[in-house]
Order: sequence, then C-alpha cells, then structure tokens
Amino acid sequence: MKKKRIPMIIIGVLLIFALIWWAGIDETMEIIAGAKINYLLLALTMQLFATLAWALRWQVFLKRAGVKIGFWSIMVATFIGVFFNNITPGARAGGEPARMVVVSKTSRSKSTYGQVFATIMADRILDVIPVMVFTFIAFKYALILKIHILLLVLSVSTVALVSILVISILLSFNERLAMRFLKAIILLLKRIFPKKFEGIEEKLEEKLKKSIFEFRKTLKELSTDKSVLMKTLFYSFALWVFMLLRTYFVFRSIDYPLELYKILMVQMAGIALGMVSILPGGIGITEAVNSALYLSLSIDKSLAVTATVIDRFVSFWLPSIVGGALSVYLGVKSGGIKEKY
Repeated sequence: MKKKRIPMIIIGVLLIFALIWWAGIDETMEIIAGAKINYLLLALTMQLFATLAWALRWQVFLKRAGVKIGFWSIMVATFIGVFFNNITPGARAGGEPARMVVVSKTSRSKSTYGQVFATIMADRILDVIPVMVFTFIAFKYALILKIHILLLVLSVSTVALVSILVISILLSFNERLAMRFLKAIILLLKRIFPKKFEGIEEKLEEKLKKSIFEFRKTLKELSTDKSVLMKTLFYSFALWVFMLLRTYFVFRSIDYPLELYKILMVQMAGIALGMVSILPGGIGITEAVNSALYLSLSIDKSLAVTATVIDRFVSFWLPSIVGGALSVYLGVKSGGIKEKY
C-alpha cells in the first residue's frame, strides 16, 4: 500500500469515530454489546455467499474464454481484487489489474492478459444490469415515500452508473481507447508490483497489440453466448440479494427489523459514493452518508450509525483484511504470484 494513502485512511477512520461520538458513544457501545450473535453470523454468511456468487460469475466467463484455473484460485483473486478496490479512491478500479495478474499467472492454460482482462470487463459490465434494475425499484419506492434526499442521491447513482457503462463499452470496442487504457493498466501494475514488472516495460508494450486483439475477440465471444449471459445474470442478481440480506440481518441483530425495500433504497443510493469519494473505499464518507440516509427513514441516530458501522465491518473491513493478507502472502512469501495454494 502506498504511504500517501495511509493519511487518507486515517482521516476516514477518524470520521467514523466522529460519527460514533455524534451518535453517542455509550448508546452505540450498548447496542453493539447487545447485538445477537446468530444474526451477525447470518450477516457474515450472506457476505461470504455474495463473494462466492461473484467468483462463480467470473468463473463462467473464464471458462468460456478458455482460461483453465481452479475455483480456489478465482476466490483468492476475487479477495485480492476487493482489497485493492477498497484502498483505491474514486471508481475503485485498482482491483481489476490485480485480479488480471493473479489469474494470468496462476491459470493452467498460460492465459494472456488480454483474455483475462476481457472476462473482467464482461464481469464489470454485466454487474450494471442488476444494479440498474434494483436502482429503478429503489427509485420507485423513494417516489412513493417522497423522500427527497434519497431521490437526489439515487439520481446521482443512476447517472454515475450509466456513465461507467458507456465508458466500459467504448473501451471494449474502440481499439485506440483500449490501447491507451491498457497502457494505463501497465503503469498501475508497475506501481502495485514494482519488482515484478521491473525492466520488462518494452516487452509488455510489444504484447499490448496482441492483448487488444485477444481482448476484443474474447469479449465478443462472451457477449454473444446466451448460455453464459443467463448463468452470469443469475449470479449477478444472487450477489445483490445476498448483500441486501446481509444488511437486513445486521439490523435484526440489533433488534430493528428494517424492511428490505428500505435497505434497497439506501444501498442503491450509496453506490455513487464509492465512485466519487476521494477517500480509499469511501472510508468514513460511506458510513456518514448511509447513516444520514437511514435517518431520513426516521430511524434513531444511534441505531442508524451502529447498523452502518457493523454492516461496513462485515462488508468492507473483513474482506479487506482477508484480501490484504492474501496479497502479502502471494507478493512477499511466495516471491511473486505463483499458484502455491
């Protein structure tokens, strides 16, 4: 992790403490202490299922692209991707090159970056479909309830998602843009894995054109296979359902059975935060805004803040710890990215 990101993470953590102080430290600690373990375990299970659904969706794309790799390796790459996404500000795209490198180096079919990157782009583009569907449903409920702040944030989220979808499609089918983007990926890879890419810049440049050709060919095959699209759409919707259930069980753990449609509104509204936040993973900002959105639903501030903090611990901090540990193991202990597991 870059040293310059550490102060930003510290600022985010301080914002979380400030939020807890505002909600009432004693009240928050009392609610946390009284949280029901069985529901917390269910919330953790839902987060694990969501990660499994993500890995299974990616596995469908990888298998169709001819990338031979074990499911455990896909899970490892997924967690590492989560970690790098969570320490990257803005659109959180730092996990994509990390996933690409891990799979390219651990696959049994000597897959190229172009092939693997095509599966990642297909994975990311397809994820927009269930998000747009759920955002539309959330928007409908927000209109019915006339909650103006949710309507505003949902509108921002919709614009951000459509923008990302358009950019992704342009990158996928415009050769010049793809070339520039892959060069940017190489620069990012050099920063993430400096020792791994030291002195091989020219060799990578030569492979770019070949990678772009393989990328576009693979992406075209993936996008025209109806069986692949049906399977991956199923996993996409399952992923988001599991995440909704995770938050639902978090609220149940503190004896506040919040309706799923209200959770849906807040989750969909919060998507835009990760895209515009200058803090890595939206640390502090996401907790503050999500708490504010729950307050707009007439939830007590101590309950809103406590549920948000617990939910973020399950969905953000724990996966980041796992992904960070795996990144250290693969990058340092094994002397590179090799399939030692």
